[in-house]
Amino acid sequence: MRIGLAVLVLCGGFMFLGQALHSTEVRRGSACTALFGAALAAGDDHSPTEGPGKGWLVIHGGGLMTPDVKKRFVDLAGGPTAQFVMIPTAMSDKDIDPDHPEKLRQRYSSLFGVKNVTVLHTRDRVRANSAGFVEPLLRASGVWIEGGRQWRLADAYLGTAVEREIKALLARGGVVFGSSAGATIQGSFLVRGDPGTPRNPDGDNTIMMAPGYETGFGLLANSAIDQHINTRGRESDLDSVISKHSDLLGIGIDAGAAIIVHGDLFTVVGSQVAIHDGKEHDGALYYFLSPGQTFNLKTRAVQRGGVESLDRNIPAPTVVTGESLANKYPVTLTVISAQRTNHGGCTTTEIIGYLSDDPRQTQLHMVCDAGIFSRGPDGRANTYPAHYSGKSHQLKIQTREIGSDKVYEFTCKY
Repeated sequence: MRIGLAVLVLCGGFMFLGQALHSTEVRRGSACTALFGAALAAGDDHSPTEGPGKGWLVIHGGGLMTPDVKKRFVDLAGGPTAQFVMIPTAMSDKDIDPDHPEKLRQRYSSLFGVKNVTVLHTRDRVRANSAGFVEPLLRASGVWIEGGRQWRLADAYLGTAVEREIKALLARGGVVFGSSAGATIQGSFLVRGDPGTPRNPDGDNTIMMAPGYETGFGLLANSAIDQHINTRGRESDLDSVISKHSDLLGIGIDAGAAIIVHGDLFTVVGSQVAIHDGKEHDGALYYFLSPGQTFNLKTRAVQRGGVESLDRNIPAPTVVTGESLANKYPVTLTVISAQRTNHGGCTTTEIIGYLSDDPRQTQLHMVCDAGIFSRGPDGRANTYPAHYSGKSHQLKIQTREIGSDKVYEFTCKY
């Protein structure tokens, strides 16, 4: 706060003059106003958290992106023929494969069902600050920020033309969708920002507050955003951040969940979100919002309810009811072991399981394009309704992610 107080002394006369004249030009245009805003961002600003006034943020907790979340992103951007920019910079170089950028473009065009996708990537801050590099952002109405390590995004783009044009896109009514690292970078305070070293190229993402890497893009003001909190046991990790920075609102997002932010409000979709507001809630320093609930960022309170609170870290059994559904899923997949992996915003699971129509219960090795769990709420092996897809060594199963409120069909290959 020393910086903020110093700026107050320097700028006090100008601020008083601006208030006295009620002049927008004086209040918004002076250098002192800019300095004062920067000083507050570095200090203890107790102003409420607010989202973009015109545009939208889709802040996703990583893992499975459900079809409704992807559709909402595309619709907000103007539909499948709108102009999209995909930023993969949080990923490692080997995952990006810079020698073959067309692969990424095709992948994300297919992932979201859109036609016009430009891949924007550099690790050179000079290039990130050039007019030619950011030109696609001037034409775009939707930006997708890929997961990986958020410090890579900060290194490449913080304070550059890329950050400025992303904010300009929001100001004209566009939408920014970020998953995992792409979610965390949208906050004003960057958590898990410890950078890579020659010995540890990915950095240490168990460190919540890394000096020199504590500033995000600030698309959601006065916030610290964490992700994958259910699948990685991170529910309480934001406590230390909010304890030290009481002005911040901590938002921890489940894998598979998202918040859709516009103005003073956000709505939870997919799964659950933990709110860290510095207060105690039933013995914890956070509480959960469930799908359908709306949160007021200005008052920092739930504005509207949603579905009944869901269980934590328990994959609810998928129940098939009705004759037609039972006919559609005549086989049961029983899972013995499961190893989940995140690949650029999508979850796959390697499993060992067996099928109910095999009297020998032969164990099969499968790879499923969803988050699969080996144990159900009762501790016994988890089961999933299934049917053969018609393709060789391929099965369709019905399931949902932890805490999710919707059921989808996914593919398992063996």
